[in-house]
Amino acid sequence: MDKKIIEARLRKFDSTISRLKKMQRIPEKEYQQNQDYQDITERNFQVAIQICIDIANYIIAGANLTVPDDASNIFVTLGKSNIIEKQLVEKIKNMVGFPNILVHDYLEIEPQQVYDMLQHELSDFDDFAKAIVRYIDSK
Repeated sequence: MDKKIIEARLRKFDSTISRLKKMQRIPEKEYQQNQDYQDITERNFQVAIQICIDIANYIIAGANLTVPDDASNIFVTLGKSNIIEKQLVEKIKNMVGFPNILVHDYLEIEPQQVYDMLQHELSDFDDFAKAIVRYIDSK
């Protein structure tokens, strides 16, 4: 496993999460009324989630772990291997389908739902990144 591949993704992840944290400071009413804020937030969520998926798949392949039968189970595999904590598995596993909703079901996206994720779920991304850094530092 090449740590530099994961580190490159973590750098992009960090900049993506930083942008989301800037958006997190925007008052709800202002966010709801500004399509640009919504677009920026949705795109950065999409990228952040995809980076988590890419890192997870890379670790699974590099560590010769069992390839999961479903995309949402890639984080279960990392949890079973003690790469990420089990309580984080459930939180982040539920985000796997969100990029598909953003791309394919864009008519059904509720700005309130995205704003709530912005306010309450960013720490899950930080926890994921910390777990991955601990894992690659142990290798």
